[in-house]
Amino acid sequence: MSKTYKLSPAARALFGTVLVAVPAATVAGLFLITDDGIVPHENSALVEQYAQASLEGSSAADPRTFSASYGKSEGTETLVLYDDEAAEAESAEMYAIVSGNLATHFGSVEIKPLDEYSAGDLAEYDGAVYVGTDYRTDVPEALVDDVLTGNTKVLWVGENVEALASEGNQAEFVARYGWDPNTIETVESSDVNQLFYNDAVLSRFDGAEEARDANGAKIPRTVDTPVITDQDRVEVVATASSAEEGGTDEHPWVIRSENLTHLVELPYHFIDRNELYLVFADLYYDLLAPDTKESQRAAVRLEDVNAESSPEQLRAIADYLHAENVPFQVAVIPVMIDRTPDEEDFYGLSLQDSPEVVEALKYMQQRGGTLIQHGTTHQYGAADNPYSGRSGDDYEFYGYGCSATELPPFEWEECDNSSWVRKKDPLPKDDIDDHRARLAHGREIMIEAGLGEPKIFETPHYTASVNAYTAMAEEYDARYEQVEYYAGMLSGGEFTSEHSYGQIFPYAVHDIYGSTVYPENLQNPTEKEQNNHPARPPQLLVDRAEANLAVTESTASFYFHPFLDLDYLAEVVDGIKDLGYEFVPVTELE
Repeated sequence: MSKTYKLSPAARALFGTVLVAVPAATVAGLFLITDDGIVPHENSALVEQYAQASLEGSSAADPRTFSASYGKSEGTETLVLYDDEAAEAESAEMYAIVSGNLATHFGSVEIKPLDEYSAGDLAEYDGAVYVGTDYRTDVPEALVDDVLTGNTKVLWVGENVEALASEGNQAEFVARYGWDPNTIETVESSDVNQLFYNDAVLSRFDGAEEARDANGAKIPRTVDTPVITDQDRVEVVATASSAEEGGTDEHPWVIRSENLTHLVELPYHFIDRNELYLVFADLYYDLLAPDTKESQRAAVRLEDVNAESSPEQLRAIADYLHAENVPFQVAVIPVMIDRTPDEEDFYGLSLQDSPEVVEALKYMQQRGGTLIQHGTTHQYGAADNPYSGRSGDDYEFYGYGCSATELPPFEWEECDNSSWVRKKDPLPKDDIDDHRARLAHGREIMIEAGLGEPKIFETPHYTASVNAYTAMAEEYDARYEQVEYYAGMLSGGEFTSEHSYGQIFPYAVHDIYGSTVYPENLQNPTEKEQNNHPARPPQLLVDRAEANLAVTESTASFYFHPFLDLDYLAEVVDGIKDLGYEFVPVTELE
């Protein structure tokens, strides 16, 4: 029998080294041959799914109508009236929707064009809001009679109030209400920039460009204010003046007598700066719920958390808010899409690819955080929409562009910090089912990561098409945000970017899309100007919270990006607490 061959100990060690070294060298060699700067998750399945589409071929959604009756099943019933044949009918429709949405804080609403009003309708409601946008509107006699002879409270906004004191019943109106709509004092709008309402001093921002005549001379915009004939019969609810005169030139801006409250101008313009909107929103309490107790509640949301967020920053913020006894929300982007450093390709990863971030999110839940879904990718396709194609930067549910001009006609350009960011068109895939599938995938990622099922949604950059909002309403219990609405939702007209309106809510509503909407009404602190939006220091948010104290159920709700200095967050939280607000989970902002 031959002897068995054996390696010496030294030979065995050498052989083992070769077994390890040769494959490693082979892999390294292949990597050097094939690698061209490969980024982890480059051209992943998520890239194939979410970073291929173009913005080309966008088309508007098919016209359709929403129910003009919506809101909560319990509570008050409100009628909103508007002129669908006004000179700017699209604006009238949008303002009616805005007014109706506010009414749903208290119950349900029905919105009607004036020509559908029938005698006796007013008596079927707890209160009514008249939206007067066109001085040429003919007010139905049936409505005039019901206002003057009934007991239903009416909030009359803007134009046409003189119809209540026409030639046949002028004396009767003056005797009952203590003022004559046909006797007015005309005030130049630009002269009035502050409001006095209860104990609050608020800012009025006109913002409208002054019209010019054929010779180029300015035609100042004016506001007609009432002349009170019987002080004992009229409550002056709010006055307006120029700040320069310290209030010595006050004019009645909201008056109330009997069942009628009159706000002399439309409060729907520049509502992020024009605090007349807060007065308007608070007038609903007298209209519908005069016995409501005052309250001051606040909420905070951490924004744009994704698979590339810093777990250390997330834990630090959670620890700070927990120590301050502040419940909080976390807006989570389930899928992260971005361009590779050479900008030749995309990479994509989900929360499941970032276990450290998932663990940090679970830690935040333990410290009082509620996770909400913030889009699915917070960007769209392979396009810059309009910034970079990166999740968190871009819009997801509507096409956007950068313009060198503020107003139409827009001059589209590559984005820089001086550009004006403007809506363009709905996305090429704007079907409700497409949106639902996208939303459901993001939700499923959060569930599979062990984070639970999100019940609340936040629309990236607060913008979406009608179809996308409809899909959100079908998929989630609520949204936490500011919202866009479109002319055509009631009338069945075409939805266009030109006729859309972004509404900020001072309290929770149940909007025309069919969702509960929790308010975010202060925005966020920022360090520098971006695209013609000035920087927002923490004190600005605190000042806005103070202005919102004018609303009976005051809300101070803001968001914060975790990559910013924690001191900014602390300054806002402390400032809001000092005003008397209590931080609560967003679901308690009902």
